Amino acid sequence: MTTARQWWRRAAAAFKDRRSLYLTRVAALRPRTAAAAAAALRSPELEAAVIRATSHDERSVDQGSAARVLALARASPPALKPLMWALARRAGRTRCWAVALKALMLAHGLLLRSDVAPRAARLGRVPFDLADFRDRSSSPSKSSGFSAFVRAYFRFLDTRSLFAAQELDDDDDAGGSDGEDARLDRVTKQQHLLDLLMQIRPYGDGMEKGLILEAMDCVVIEIFEVYSQICTGIARFLVAVLGSAPTTPRQRPGETLAAARRRRGVQGMRVLRKAAEQSAQLSSYFDLCRGLGVLNAAEFPAVERVPDDDIRDLEKIIMSHVVEESGKEEEEEEKETKALVVAVEETRPASETVVTKEWVVFDDDDDDNAAAGARPGHFGGYVNPFVAAPWDAVAGCRDLLV
Repeated sequence: MTTARQWWRRAAAAFKDRRSLYLTRVAALRPRTAAAAAAALRSPELEAAVIRATSHDERSVDQGSAARVLALARASPPALKPLMWALARRAGRTRCWAVALKALMLAHGLLLRSDVAPRAARLGRVPFDLADFRDRSSSPSKSSGFSAFVRAYFRFLDTRSLFAAQELDDDDDAGGSDGEDARLDRVTKQQHLLDLLMQIRPYGDGMEKGLILEAMDCVVIEIFEVYSQICTGIARFLVAVLGSAPTTPRQRPGETLAAARRRRGVQGMRVLRKAAEQSAQLSSYFDLCRGLGVLNAAEFPAVERVPDDDIRDLEKIIMSHVVEESGKEEEEEEKETKALVVAVEETRPASETVVTKEWVVFDDDDDDNAAAGARPGHFGGYVNPFVAAPWDAVAGCRDLLV
């Protein structure tokens, strides 16, 4: 039953939204050059759509308004950046946890759309900061929990957008190459993202609201995607190291092949141990989600934890494989050294040649060569909140500024 206090709060929230729409409509009537509008990345129509999708209503997301925003992003990739900047302006001014959380959910959907957009239209790091967000719209006993929830969601979203921007830059620098080191680094980043995702949870009593559960629906979908990528990356690593045709790791400057294989094995085992630890944490997180009534966690498959004994056995196999390959490499280097010594003996010049265990030193009479010195020898049936409405729903809708 709605109390008088709740009714007045909702009326005040609706008034704030109407006021924001009115100011946006007034701004649209002002004369403005196309160059200034493009420079500021502002569009009154897009801002009105964002305001409607991020209303002050704490009960739930307006699915129709949110779907129209995501449909605009899907139909027109160049609209991604103006939409994100409109969200940034909305999130940067608010002290209401509901508005901030809805802005984060929409930004999450835009980032997912950006992943499949043309490179020129892709988004970088989120252009707003909610790391120190403090809610002022609810009672002091509840505001701390809502504020912590918003900050946790922002930390994940900010890190995800940062990793996506770094990966785009790395692809440009590497020319599209994807080595073992890069794949292991990507798995490590995804494991960090999974840690951040599992921190998005209620931090106080009385937070079982529809809006919170809708946000956790989005989180569960992202967990499914990230965890699937982690499992795929680990499987590829095991095939590359223990398969019938193991790959050769890329050597860093000044690094021997044996050292590169040892480094890859150590990094791979660190990833495997982290995966075993996260599987147990993930099971507990899904139990929490089911207890709260999160729809997407209701029928989520059980997470199987890798036994510690199997991890230790796998570590022994990987490291013994690395040591065995290192021994073969040393034998090959020794054979090459012997062949070099034989070749030197057969073509020995007049100058004296001294062969030691580590070095082949040529005592040449040439003063210039002596002065030069010695050379230093990387879902089935789940509810998806990010599914946008068809473009017909946007094209045939009423004026967003009204």
